[in-house]
Amino acid sequence: MHVQVCEAVRREVPTDEQILNIMSIVYRRANRMKDMSAAFAAASAAHPRDEGLLRGVFVSYVRDSDFAGQQQIASKLHKLVGADDDYYVWWTIVAVTLQARAAHQGAASALPAAKLFQLAEIMTAKQAQQGRLQSYEQLSLYLHLLQAQGKHQQALQLAEGPLGDAISMPAERRIVALKQLQQAAALFKEALLDSPDDWTSLQQYLDCMLPQSSEADGDVSDPQASGDESESRTTGDDPQLERRMLQLQVQDKQQAALQEAEKTIQQLLAKVDSDPRLKADAARGIIRGPQLAVVELQLRKLACQMADTTGSSQGHDGQHMGEDRREGGAAERQTSTTAGNNEGHNGHTKGGQERQGVQVERQEETRALAEAVLAYYRQLGHMLSCAVDLRAYTKRIQGTSRQWLAQKLQAELDSIAQQSCNGSQHTQQTVADKTGAAEGSPDMKQLLRLRQQISAYQIQHDLGLIPESAAEAEAHAMTLVRLYKHSLALCKGLDPKEKAPGDDLIPLAVASFMAARNLDTVQSRDAASAAAHDRLVQKHMMQALLVCEASQKRSTVFAASRFACTALYGLLGAAAPAAANFAALAIKHIQHDTITGHHMVPVALACQDTATLDQLLADTAQLFLDHDRDAADTIIMAFDKGTFTKVIEFVEFKERLESSHTLAVTTSEQSLIRIRKAIPRGFADVQSALQAASKDQSSELPSVEQLRFNEDLSTRPAWLPPCGDPWGGALIDWWHAQHFTQCDAGYGRCWWARPGAAELSDQDALALRQHNKRQLQIRRLMPRVMLQLTSTQTDSDQNAAAGKATAGAVAVGAPQGSGLSKLSALLGMSYAQLDSWLATVSPSSPQLPQRWPPEGEEQQDSPQPGRTHCSPSHAQQLISLATFAAADAGKEFWFQCCRNSAKSDSDSIKSRACVTTFKARLAAVQTAFSASCQHLNQQLKLDSDQMLLGSTILTAVHLVSEPAVWLSLCIMAWQHQFGAVSKKSGKKGKGSGVGEGLTLHQSEVQAVREELNYMQHAFCTSLQSIVDTVNVRLKVVGKAQLANATRAVLGDAGQASDLAQALSGCLSWAEIQAVLNSIITAQALTLKRIKLQASELMSAL
Repeated sequence: MHVQVCEAVRREVPTDEQILNIMSIVYRRANRMKDMSAAFAAASAAHPRDEGLLRGVFVSYVRDSDFAGQQQIASKLHKLVGADDDYYVWWTIVAVTLQARAAHQGAASALPAAKLFQLAEIMTAKQAQQGRLQSYEQLSLYLHLLQAQGKHQQALQLAEGPLGDAISMPAERRIVALKQLQQAAALFKEALLDSPDDWTSLQQYLDCMLPQSSEADGDVSDPQASGDESESRTTGDDPQLERRMLQLQVQDKQQAALQEAEKTIQQLLAKVDSDPRLKADAARGIIRGPQLAVVELQLRKLACQMADTTGSSQGHDGQHMGEDRREGGAAERQTSTTAGNNEGHNGHTKGGQERQGVQVERQEETRALAEAVLAYYRQLGHMLSCAVDLRAYTKRIQGTSRQWLAQKLQAELDSIAQQSCNGSQHTQQTVADKTGAAEGSPDMKQLLRLRQQISAYQIQHDLGLIPESAAEAEAHAMTLVRLYKHSLALCKGLDPKEKAPGDDLIPLAVASFMAARNLDTVQSRDAASAAAHDRLVQKHMMQALLVCEASQKRSTVFAASRFACTALYGLLGAAAPAAANFAALAIKHIQHDTITGHHMVPVALACQDTATLDQLLADTAQLFLDHDRDAADTIIMAFDKGTFTKVIEFVEFKERLESSHTLAVTTSEQSLIRIRKAIPRGFADVQSALQAASKDQSSELPSVEQLRFNEDLSTRPAWLPPCGDPWGGALIDWWHAQHFTQCDAGYGRCWWARPGAAELSDQDALALRQHNKRQLQIRRLMPRVMLQLTSTQTDSDQNAAAGKATAGAVAVGAPQGSGLSKLSALLGMSYAQLDSWLATVSPSSPQLPQRWPPEGEEQQDSPQPGRTHCSPSHAQQLISLATFAAADAGKEFWFQCCRNSAKSDSDSIKSRACVTTFKARLAAVQTAFSASCQHLNQQLKLDSDQMLLGSTILTAVHLVSEPAVWLSLCIMAWQHQFGAVSKKSGKKGKGSGVGEGLTLHQSEVQAVREELNYMQHAFCTSLQSIVDTVNVRLKVVGKAQLANATRAVLGDAGQASDLAQALSGCLSWAEIQAVLNSIITAQALTLKRIKLQASELMSAL
């Protein structure tokens, strides 16, 4: 209504700024930025000398991200205010820069990016010549333009010239061009000696001194990297000799640089020791830079050594220094298999042996790094940040050095425990040195010992060593739980929202319990069934849950514990307690993009907790809507304040959110939910929902490079790796992976532990992004494909799309580029293979649908190379694909009926061929779906007096909410197209405009109707069997399940078990049973949702 009023007013061309501002509020809320721009442009055209109206036009162009329009209006404003005022000139320069940046990224532009950058540079240079370049922001913009064009030398001259006075720190001038590294190193060294704890300057200093040790600048074969431009070729034409000579020169310079860097760090340490104030701050951990610099230098030395060993052609290995060995124990396994793998590849036995030797040598080279880590721990192990400081270094320690460091840390732990028992004078003196005035406090002494223990345990965990057995992992977890219980004495007076001293022990204990689940699974894989494996895994999960719940009695908002509970409850199919734990974190604003999308939404989706899911998706979508509406305010303010680099940053951030992976998937899932909710209302509403979904998702997805993955993966523990299907089958596939996972890596060795891991350039992150995009494309394609295959419209476009059959052809096949062809390819199956693949499906197939792919074709998500066993979520996607293939055959026959007004012999042949294909595909779909339901019923009936397995309940939800939904939509469409009897109306449906065609093909249509009636009956029977089994399962929910669940988790000892005793005082026996009962109750709610959705699907037919 308000927009209509504004449109009526806009037609009158208002020029009053107050009216225009009121209209802009309405247009902003309606997200109609172009209409707002048009209103201001019309007003400005009526009064071209009005600066306020012109600024209004500029603001509207900022909101609409129209950079060319911004340039035009800024130029008009400059002409209006006069040549003496350069205020709007800088607006023009920034607008041109934004155009150049957009053109460089592929946006349409009247001029190429290079020309636009050049234009902005010329305008800026003119300002400098006229003495109008004075501020730091203006100079930064000029430098940005030069560097964007690769004019580094010119940028350096600018920074070193008179205009460079706007740069406060001299070293920044040298680093501008990234070439004069030696000079910049001297300036950074000067800054370090003035402020020894300046970690940024230290990193920059080492980058300048040792560029080959930096991941950003690592070309060890380029002598120019060290700033020496005098090197020339002196070795004749022998390239190998030349390369060797250059390498020797680089090594000599590198050795000298290492010695100089070591000398500088020793000077920093000496300065700290000689200054009483700095020494006291260092003892308290206020100053940590010089101590950590020793560890950093060892890492740099290691990088340089690896670069020398592997040569420039393998410098990438030196840069990452073992990052590709992320799983626990992977280094040892890789060492033992590298040579074998090489021998099996083209017979390169010698190459394999050489690589194995290099690998062993590298592992031994990390001993010096391990010693530096241990020394740092002994100095600052009492600091909360100790393990975090060292995480980047511990993950690079390999081979026997890991065991050595772990043993040394264990000796430190034993020593601390002994000191705690003895209360020795040595401990008191150590505490006095580290706490100053607090040395007499018993609580402070105990707190520091606790911190040292936590740091040691955290470093051990980051080392990623595998326990020898599940019993060892459980024993370690119990040690941590007891230590946590002992630490509660230090929590007196702390607010429940404050972090407790021992909270960091909880994630470690949970990790140990979860490590035990891996070891148990592997050890018993050959002797027990999949269900027995899952029960063993579920036992350790519930033990971990009890530990988390115990900690939350004291610390109500400890994020690591809440995230762990959210995941564990979700994996058990208990949506309600998972949602409660996530809600306790009070996630808001940008956290919906970085946190909600990969923590809670997959849980709510996997359990079909529609209330929670709707709210989460709405909150997430609102974040992007609000930012899109309000982001321009910050950009406009940056223009007004003259902070031009901030304008570029704010535009980049706005574009990053607009391209967010979370936003794309949120939009997709909201469309799919609307389709599901439309099913009970009938076929017409379903078609409307499909049309709306297709319209919402009509735009092409950005490429992998353009789509931004903003998820904060570092919040995921080692036992919860990022999944390639984060929205639908992530939780099911986690259970599936447990049968093939050896053991978790330590958290510090997980590739996703680093900030910004989702957008890293390494292989794991790239694979995750590609898989996530593929899954997103699948989810977005499904509604469009379903609409194409079930619509009863017969316009020329659809007739053209349907005209697939050529003369003499009898097979049904989707045209190249069609939605179904794309969907089939995304699921790893070319459309041409569908019929031969579906022909392998028969009632006697013993492993439907898990081994569906044709024999000999290895799937990308196969857990073991050489196997065709696909994940459960992929198997259910294949059921949906088979359903779409059947719908395609049905649509082809329906179009045959539409096109033929007179029946000929060739028409009869085509019709019979279509019917044959249609019936064959229907039979395959029915067989697969029935087999899946039968297998699910068997799982639901197992151990009815036990707590339901999380893997079973999640599989049930996914089957009913995904393949069953698409199959029911197809049955509804077939009823409408072919006149099958509808239970709702009791009448035969008539396809739109196909009555004559159906009459001419009466025999074929009758055969199709009989097959469809049989399909509908089989579908409803399968769903009803699930409903009946769920009803039986719900009747046994009660004390028997609780008692058995308690026994499964705590053993026959029950309340006297080690875990129950360790938790006593934190979690009472009644509270332990309440936690277990909450899982059973929440699973029952999930079962009821399965029952309700299955009933809705049946009633709709």
